[in-house]
Amino acid sequence: MTPPRATGAGVGDGGDRQALGIDVAWRIRAAWRAVPLLVRVARHVARREGFSRGSLSIAVVGARRMARLHAETTGIRGSTDVLTFDLGTSRRRGLLEAEIVVCADEARRRARPFTLAAARAELALYLAHGLLHLSGYDDHDPAAFRRMHEREDDLLRELGVGAVFWR
Repeated sequence: MTPPRATGAGVGDGGDRQALGIDVAWRIRAAWRAVPLLVRVARHVARREGFSRGSLSIAVVGARRMARLHAETTGIRGSTDVLTFDLGTSRRRGLLEAEIVVCADEARRRARPFTLAAARAELALYLAHGLLHLSGYDDHDPAAFRRMHEREDDLLRELGVGAVFWR
């Protein structure tokens, strides 16, 4: 039996503005299998980066939908791995208000080895990447790129996922 297309998973009380609520929606049938991992990653990275309250929406989409969103929001054609939308995040206040869209097709394409577990780990990497951007990390110069991706892998190792970017 396939679960519904969207689910909510609360970190703390979800509806309590003093807690961090996490909602996951997906448009790819098999993506629901990644939901528990994505919620764990979101909870862990948010906590380690100092976010304790607010609301995070995660959407798992396919390449066509991601390409459309990518073009609409950045003017760049083609799919991408992750898009992050800051809706009022304040690290200083521990407030996370954001939406992160991750692409399941990109994860399957880039996963090594070519397994579902590796694709889920790749999605976890994309989510961690988006959350680190919200924390102030950037990857536009070589030193910042290395620092950000090392932090992603450190956080994923802490969860038992292992290094994904620098595998």
